[in-house]
Amino acid sequence: MGIFNRKSKEEDGAEEEEEMQVDIYTPQMLVKRLLWDIVPCDQTERLIPLMKLSPDSPEVAEMEHRASHERVAQLMPLREMLDLLVPLVSGITASAMLVNSGISSDEESAVALQRHHSTVVRAGVVAVLANLLDMGIIEYSDGVQIVE
Repeated sequence: MGIFNRKSKEEDGAEEEEEMQVDIYTPQMLVKRLLWDIVPCDQTERLIPLMKLSPDSPEVAEMEHRASHERVAQLMPLREMLDLLVPLVSGITASAMLVNSGISSDEESAVALQRHHSTVVRAGVVAVLANLLDMGIIEYSDGVQIVE
Protein backbone atom coordinates (compact mmCIF):
# COMPACT_ATOMS: atom_id res chain seq x y z
CA MET A 1 0.00 0.00 0.00
CA GLY A 2 1.69 3.23 -1.10
CA ILE A 3 1.23 6.83 -0.15
CA PHE A 4 -0.70 7.25 -3.38
CA ASN A 5 -2.12 4.01 -4.71
CA ARG A 6 -4.36 3.58 -7.67
CA LYS A 7 -6.81 0.82 -6.97
CA SER A 8 -8.80 -0.41 -9.88
CA LYS A 9 -12.48 -0.91 -9.16
CA GLU A 10 -12.17 -3.99 -11.34
CA GLU A 11 -10.20 -5.48 -8.46
CA ASP A 12 -13.31 -4.98 -6.34
CA GLY A 13 -15.50 -6.66 -8.96
CA ALA A 14 -16.86 -3.42 -10.49
CA GLU A 15 -16.06 -2.31 -14.03
CA GLU A 16 -15.58 1.42 -13.54
CA GLU A 17 -12.78 3.97 -13.61
CA GLU A 18 -9.83 3.79 -11.25
CA GLU A 19 -10.13 5.69 -8.00
CA MET A 20 -7.25 7.27 -6.10
CA GLN A 21 -6.61 5.73 -2.70
CA VAL A 22 -4.54 7.99 -0.45
CA ASP A 23 -2.73 6.76 2.65
CA ILE A 24 -1.82 9.69 4.89
CA TYR A 25 1.20 9.65 7.19
CA THR A 26 1.66 12.54 9.60
CA PRO A 27 5.20 13.62 10.50
CA GLN A 28 4.67 12.29 14.04
CA MET A 29 3.48 8.94 12.67
CA LEU A 30 6.53 8.66 10.39
CA VAL A 31 8.93 9.58 13.21
CA LYS A 32 7.39 6.91 15.44
CA ARG A 33 7.61 4.29 12.69
CA LEU A 34 11.26 5.15 12.09
CA LEU A 35 11.95 5.20 15.82
CA TRP A 36 10.50 1.70 16.23
CA ASP A 37 12.58 0.49 13.26
CA ILE A 38 15.88 2.12 14.33
CA VAL A 39 16.06 1.88 18.11
CA PRO A 40 16.16 -1.39 20.07
CA CYS A 41 12.59 -2.33 21.05
CA ASP A 42 13.17 -2.02 24.78
CA GLN A 43 14.27 1.62 24.39
CA THR A 44 11.64 2.89 21.96
CA GLU A 45 8.84 3.74 24.39
CA ARG A 46 11.26 5.65 26.67
CA LEU A 47 12.44 7.76 23.73
CA ILE A 48 8.98 8.75 22.49
CA PRO A 49 8.38 11.43 25.18
CA LEU A 50 12.01 12.60 24.98
CA MET A 51 11.41 13.33 21.31
CA LYS A 52 8.29 15.33 22.20
CA LEU A 53 6.00 12.69 20.67
CA SER A 54 2.67 11.62 22.14
CA PRO A 55 2.96 8.27 23.93
CA ASP A 56 0.80 5.45 22.60
CA SER A 57 -1.57 3.29 24.60
CA PRO A 58 -0.12 -0.14 25.48
CA GLU A 59 -2.28 -1.74 22.77
CA VAL A 60 -1.09 0.69 20.08
CA ALA A 61 2.53 0.36 21.23
CA GLU A 62 2.28 -3.43 20.93
CA MET A 63 0.76 -3.07 17.46
CA GLU A 64 3.54 -0.66 16.39
CA HIS A 65 6.16 -3.00 17.84
CA ARG A 66 4.80 -5.94 15.81
CA ALA A 67 4.46 -3.80 12.67
CA SER A 68 8.09 -2.72 13.00
CA HIS A 69 9.29 -6.33 13.13
CA GLU A 70 7.17 -7.10 10.05
CA ARG A 71 8.60 -4.11 8.13
CA VAL A 72 12.19 -4.96 8.99
CA ALA A 73 11.63 -8.67 8.18
CA GLN A 74 10.77 -7.63 4.62
CA LEU A 75 14.45 -6.77 4.15
CA MET A 76 15.74 -10.32 4.67
CA PRO A 77 16.24 -10.80 0.90
CA LEU A 78 18.49 -7.71 0.96
CA ARG A 79 20.59 -8.79 3.93
CA GLU A 80 23.53 -10.00 1.82
CA MET A 81 23.66 -6.71 -0.11
CA LEU A 82 23.31 -4.65 3.08
CA ASP A 83 26.13 -6.66 4.68
CA LEU A 84 28.29 -5.77 1.66
CA LEU A 85 27.33 -2.12 1.17
CA VAL A 86 26.82 -0.74 4.70
CA PRO A 87 30.45 -1.24 5.83
CA LEU A 88 31.66 0.37 2.60
CA VAL A 89 29.40 3.40 3.10
CA SER A 90 30.38 3.57 6.76
CA GLY A 91 34.08 3.47 5.93
CA ILE A 92 33.70 6.29 3.42
CA THR A 93 31.55 8.51 5.62
CA ALA A 94 33.57 7.88 8.81
CA SER A 95 36.80 8.69 6.95
CA ALA A 96 35.25 11.84 5.50
CA MET A 97 34.10 12.86 8.98
CA LEU A 98 37.64 12.49 10.33
CA VAL A 99 39.23 14.35 7.43
CA ASN A 100 36.65 17.16 7.47
CA SER A 101 36.85 17.59 11.25
CA GLY A 102 40.60 18.21 11.14
CA ILE A 103 41.03 15.87 14.09
CA SER A 104 43.98 13.55 13.75
CA SER A 105 43.10 10.07 14.84
CA ASP A 106 45.04 6.90 15.39
CA GLU A 107 44.02 3.81 13.48
CA GLU A 108 42.32 2.26 16.52
CA SER A 109 40.08 5.31 16.97
CA ALA A 110 39.30 5.40 13.25
CA VAL A 111 38.26 1.74 13.30
CA ALA A 112 36.10 2.33 16.40
CA LEU A 113 34.42 5.31 14.72
CA GLN A 114 33.80 3.27 11.58
CA ARG A 115 32.31 0.40 13.62
CA HIS A 116 30.00 2.78 15.51
CA HIS A 117 29.12 4.62 12.31
CA SER A 118 28.31 1.30 10.63
CA THR A 119 25.70 0.59 13.32
CA VAL A 120 24.13 4.01 12.79
CA VAL A 121 24.17 3.77 8.99
CA ARG A 122 22.69 0.24 9.03
CA ALA A 123 19.88 1.30 11.37
CA GLY A 124 18.99 4.28 9.18
CA VAL A 125 19.18 2.39 5.89
CA VAL A 126 17.11 -0.50 7.22
CA ALA A 127 14.44 1.85 8.61
CA VAL A 128 14.17 3.87 5.41
CA LEU A 129 14.09 0.84 3.10
CA ALA A 130 11.62 -1.02 5.34
CA ASN A 131 9.24 1.94 5.29
CA LEU A 132 9.57 2.54 1.55
CA LEU A 133 8.83 -1.15 0.91
CA ASP A 134 5.93 -1.13 3.37
CA MET A 135 4.42 1.95 1.73
CA GLY A 136 4.73 0.36 -1.71
CA ILE A 137 7.00 3.12 -2.97
CA ILE A 138 9.75 0.66 -3.91
CA GLU A 139 9.65 -3.02 -4.82
CA TYR A 140 12.20 -5.80 -5.19
CA SER A 141 13.62 -6.52 -8.62
CA ASP A 142 15.07 -9.82 -9.84
CA GLY A 143 18.29 -10.16 -11.72
CA VAL A 144 20.82 -8.25 -9.63
CA GLN A 145 24.06 -10.22 -9.31
CA ILE A 146 27.46 -9.35 -7.91
CA VAL A 147 30.36 -10.57 -10.04
CA GLU A 148 33.81 -10.83 -8.50
